[in-house]
Amino acid sequence: MNASALWGASWSLGPGLLFPLVVSAWLYLRGFERVRGQSPGHFPPWRRVAFLLGLGLLFVALASPLDAAADLLLTAHMVQHWLLMMVVPPLIWAGAPTVPLLRGLPLDWLSRGAGPLLSSPTLKRGLRIVTHPGIALGLWILVTLGWHWPPAYELALQSRAAHDTEHLSFLASSLLLWFCILQPWPVRAPRAFGIRLLLVVAAGLFNTLFSAAFAFSASPFYAFYAEIPNPWAMSVMADQNTAGAFMWVGGSLSMIAAAAGLTLAALSPAGLRGARIRAAGKAVRPRAPGGPGGLQALGLRRALQWTLALAAGLVVVDGFLGAQAPSSENLAGVLPWTYWRALSLFALLALGNLFCAVCPLTLSRNLAARLLGRPFRWPDWLQNKWLSAALFLFYLWSYEILDLWDRPRATAIWIAGFFVLCFLVEGLFRRGTFCRYVCPVGQFQFVHSALSPSEVQPLSPAVCADCTSHDCLRGNAGAPGCPTDLYLPAKTGNQDCTFCLDCVRACPHDNAGVVRVTPGRALGQGRAGVRPLGPDMAGLTVLFVWGAFVNAMGMSRPFVQAQADLAKALGISPGPGFDSAVLVGTLVLVPVLALAFCSAAGRLLARTSVPLGALACRLVPALVPLGLAMWLAHLSFHLITGLFSVVPASQRAWAALTSGPLEFVAAAPLGTDWLIDAQLLSLGVGLVVSLAVLWRIGQEIAPAPGRALGLILPWSLLALALWSLGLLTFLSPMEMRGMGA
Repeated sequence: MNASALWGASWSLGPGLLFPLVVSAWLYLRGFERVRGQSPGHFPPWRRVAFLLGLGLLFVALASPLDAAADLLLTAHMVQHWLLMMVVPPLIWAGAPTVPLLRGLPLDWLSRGAGPLLSSPTLKRGLRIVTHPGIALGLWILVTLGWHWPPAYELALQSRAAHDTEHLSFLASSLLLWFCILQPWPVRAPRAFGIRLLLVVAAGLFNTLFSAAFAFSASPFYAFYAEIPNPWAMSVMADQNTAGAFMWVGGSLSMIAAAAGLTLAALSPAGLRGARIRAAGKAVRPRAPGGPGGLQALGLRRALQWTLALAAGLVVVDGFLGAQAPSSENLAGVLPWTYWRALSLFALLALGNLFCAVCPLTLSRNLAARLLGRPFRWPDWLQNKWLSAALFLFYLWSYEILDLWDRPRATAIWIAGFFVLCFLVEGLFRRGTFCRYVCPVGQFQFVHSALSPSEVQPLSPAVCADCTSHDCLRGNAGAPGCPTDLYLPAKTGNQDCTFCLDCVRACPHDNAGVVRVTPGRALGQGRAGVRPLGPDMAGLTVLFVWGAFVNAMGMSRPFVQAQADLAKALGISPGPGFDSAVLVGTLVLVPVLALAFCSAAGRLLARTSVPLGALACRLVPALVPLGLAMWLAHLSFHLITGLFSVVPASQRAWAALTSGPLEFVAAAPLGTDWLIDAQLLSLGVGLVVSLAVLWRIGQEIAPAPGRALGLILPWSLLALALWSLGLLTFLSPMEMRGMGA
């Protein structure tokens, strides 16, 4: 039988499938009209479309020629597998079918049959067990592996009863898994966003491993396909590899869509309101100043600051006096580049802006004020982020052009210079000026701490509304108040917040603390929730995002070779001048042109009159998650591959200090086979979050879905282009620089 004959002759219209699908659709539509009139907010028209589309695709999967083709091609089976397990279930649950199906039943059936059955304590206990995320995921994996075990798979090909059981178990286990992920209304207490997102990641990881086994296999898994001809004349191995590749791509798309949907829901106004309500009940109440435990204790904070100051001192001394080559044997070549950069990101994602809270630079703030008297006012034209952006650009330039990562003495000069600069600025100008307007490290923390799970917030807005002293801002005898002029009740996000907790200690009502929030909720909401993002902050944000990719690309061989080829094509000798021009061009000129194009194209597609500059400033923060993911993936590479590099560096420094013999103790390197997968996973999560934030901001600017989609389409393509650059970077040969490997 040829392919066209197979397509025309293999539609199955028997009542065994058609009847339950038609009845389900009729009950749903009947109940949907009833509940929509009573609760239109829970049942917009798109839910009806999603449910009916799910039923339609279920019919296609089981009754169309696809089912017959699955007996001839493994690829067709995988398409069917994908529809049954990763397309139909989320569409059905997106329709929130529970209430409409019940309301569609005749009243007697509901009151005497379905109602008492669903109220059964035994049934409820059973449902609670099978809808536990761990159990649902385990059942889904077990069903997938079990039916793809060659004896079970071939049994399903030969027995109609086994074939139908296979499809039923695929659908049932997937409905359980997707119920746990989507938590469709009217679930009263949906599981936390983090648990559901972790479930998506786990399912996606399993799908990747499962599909890769087929995509890269070298021998056939099922003898059945080798024994029968197929109308497409596809070889057994080509079929098997194609099947794995399809399941890999198709499953990944389903999981990316699910992750984006969950993130979008968590960042929606309703999701953020729910998060704030939950956070209010889980706020970390501050301890009394000087009390034990927690960073609220000023003594602990000071101890950590002095510890880091001592470490910085060791880095500076060893950087000036220690071995300059190889830099991996110098503390200045190891501690800042291998450890501090990556650990600061991990702390930010786990706790918040911890490294600003314990920053040793500000230890001398009070001494500087007493010695220099703070006689000047910071100029108005510098009350923005342009100076810190210029300093960060200078850091990136010195890192790449001067090989800062491989010059311990230059690193020591940078660190010592920062301490001197902080001392002068804090002594000559108002307290907090260095943190707010100068420090590029602080700005890096502020921008990316929008993705932190914690914020310093009032515990009760009502208490703040009745407060007249505003000590959290102005300070009092017990604490100096906020050094960066943030008024706590008006604060949204972590921008300019150093987590010093001076506002917490100053609050006379014990009404300030660190609360848990949905990461990313403040992205695109403006500086400290007071005014829209300005060009200075947008420019700084773009520099951080582009810097993440340029910094990583600088250690990737194809990009290094491409730069050399460009110099050759232009007839220019490679050197610091040419390298500087390329670096500044990629960090400044390229993003400016890209963002101008995205803003213009988005404005045209959305038919909006918002000025291009304002549009760019509003949408730029959506790229922060992707930039942070790139920084995290890149710097984690240095941390993990050079995890024990502090050992020889410390031994050499100690031997130089004591004039003792130098004896190295070799440490076994960590296995890093999994590292590339972790890097790609980090980059994928960053892309998903960026796309979700883009959609949220797009809807705020252009509420009509079609216009919002047009507005963010160019920006989404830009995010995908950056993501692709990240993939190419991590999949290419890497230079082991900026670390002590």
